[in-house]
Amino acid sequence: GAAYLPVDSAYPEARIAYMLDDARPALVVDDPAMVSEGDWPETDPQVALDVRHPAYVIYTSGSTGRPKGVVVSHAGVSRLAAVQADRLGVAAGSRVLQFASPSFDASFWDLCSALLTGAALVLAPADTPLDALTDPGLAVTHVTLPPSALAALGDAELTASTLVVAGEACSPELVERWAPGRRMINAYGPTETTVCATMSDPLAPGTGVPPIGRPVADFRTYVLDERLRAVPPGVTGELYVAGPGLARGYLGRPGLTAGRFTACPFGPAGARMYRTGDLVRRRADGELEYAGRADQQVKVRGFRIEPGEVEAALAAHPAVAQAAVVARDDRLVGYVVPRPAAAVRPPELAAHLRERLPDYLVPSAFVLLDVLPLT
Repeated sequence: GAAYLPVDSAYPEARIAYMLDDARPALVVDDPAMVSEGDWPETDPQVALDVRHPAYVIYTSGSTGRPKGVVVSHAGVSRLAAVQADRLGVAAGSRVLQFASPSFDASFWDLCSALLTGAALVLAPADTPLDALTDPGLAVTHVTLPPSALAALGDAELTASTLVVAGEACSPELVERWAPGRRMINAYGPTETTVCATMSDPLAPGTGVPPIGRPVADFRTYVLDERLRAVPPGVTGELYVAGPGLARGYLGRPGLTAGRFTACPFGPAGARMYRTGDLVRRRADGELEYAGRADQQVKVRGFRIEPGEVEAALAAHPAVAQAAVVARDDRLVGYVVPRPAAAVRPPELAAHLRERLPDYLVPSAFVLLDVLPLT
């Protein structure tokens, strides 16, 4: 009946220490022998589980400079598995690729789609995960991955007959390249919605910008203006999501939870909705189309990144006076103003960040400036 917290052992020690101190886990399993050789009972623990109990905690990038733990309950899990079986055709005999790191909620999607449907879970090689997408020996039938991973495949051929893209915007060109001959679906969902909140119909080439679809798993979606009024179809507004699969909130952050999980004026008393920060428009056919962000959050190679977290880490360097981080061409770029008379080199900045942040939060380029532009 306990919740689990995945911790990537490749993270910097400072990051791991912060997560463990913030979450205060009752048990830390850091050695496979603890599981395989431990004297654990083989009987049913007889725990009276409530679907509102936490199932897992996933840490995501935080705009204040510290990651935040999203507490997800059991309430949306059975609905998620049902959607995967119904819409993706996952069943006994299917082979689902575990592409995402366990530290990201996409890994929970892979686990559910395989282990809750009777399918097999295929683990991608840790060092070369893209190889699993084209290896006929693995016989993968279902795969979920960010569009940028598809772009990296070049002329290689996917073995999977069902392809789900998620985590960032999908281009029409990728649909042209990968949709023929297979079921290709564009899925959408923040960590705060038990992985997936909407899903498109099967995509076809020549149909324009791929939509993120309609709500699934008993979610409800609202496209609202700044006064929480519904906007007409075709008009861009902010996406709010309501339903049983909403996360409980942010671990130990009641203020942040209250700011993002608000009362839902369109549901029964006590209903909540989650403010995603994503801008969308509802098309004439009812499907949602992604239009950008209402805040500073960015997606790079499928990773959800708050530039403020990287900027705070950069500003902690003793030679840095000011810092700004932006996403350009699917990579992060750090802009730095050194302190007077201080010498700073980009390799030193990268090393400083790698001691504090996961690799995906470290900019691939740094630009030194005399002053940060204000416009």
